[in-house]
Amino acid sequence: MQGGLVAKGMIDLHTHLLPMWDDGARDWDETSKMCEVARRDGIEKIVLTPHIFRLNRHDDDLGVLEAALAEFDKRTAGCPIAFYRGAEIFIHHEMEEKLGGDRLTINRSHYLFIEFPSEYVLPGTEELLYSLMIGGFLPIISHPERNRVFGARPELLYEFVRRGSLAQVTAKSLTGGFGSGIKATADLFLGHNLVHFIASDAHDPESRPPILSKAVEEAKKIVGLGHAVNMVTINPEAILDDKAIPDPGEPENPAKQRKKWTIRLPKRTPKKSLDKT
Repeated sequence: MQGGLVAKGMIDLHTHLLPMWDDGARDWDETSKMCEVARRDGIEKIVLTPHIFRLNRHDDDLGVLEAALAEFDKRTAGCPIAFYRGAEIFIHHEMEEKLGGDRLTINRSHYLFIEFPSEYVLPGTEELLYSLMIGGFLPIISHPERNRVFGARPELLYEFVRRGSLAQVTAKSLTGGFGSGIKATADLFLGHNLVHFIASDAHDPESRPPILSKAVEEAKKIVGLGHAVNMVTINPEAILDDKAIPDPGEPENPAKQRKKWTIRLPKRTPKKSLDKT
């Protein structure tokens, strides 16, 4: 294992290993290499989360997706890693009516990944997430640390989590691979109990590989060993089993802990000191 912290049993809840569907694995050979990287890192379960409603090559044709997933099952039958089905669903106002029951949820559970654009948060998101929950879905916000609005207004993510959504941070964000700014945001979210899962969001075997152990090492510095390990074991296992995650803790609002900046004026020099020569 590469990180040395978790010997085995890690679960990667968010990956793009399905080849030739989106911007993830380009072919079966690349998928095979990604699986080997994951195995060496101690990952034993992987959820396939192909992009839906954005960045896929097949116009969201779920029939094509089903055939691709069936082919994946055949080709990976002898792999020591257990694979599960899911999707990364791009948020938009018509998404609820297009979900089609549990076809796009994680392992046919009530949980589903919701992806935000990197530059903005859709107006009406609060109402949309609430409507999804009323409809029986439990949203997991994927990589909020890579969204500019959540980074500038972390209290917005707090409100979504406080109202029932969960959140997943990308392993590479925690290790600094997306830059110091995104790492700082990921650390902030972790420190305020706004993150429930660490996942790789793997797209290839090299620049965005399915590696979790190094991120767990980084998370340990912020939330402690037990909590860090839970985010790649117990918590994602609960999702696969369609259960509530154990003891998620209370989210904290980062806005309440921001420093209040004050302007300090220079001290006035006593008049008598001005008379001195």
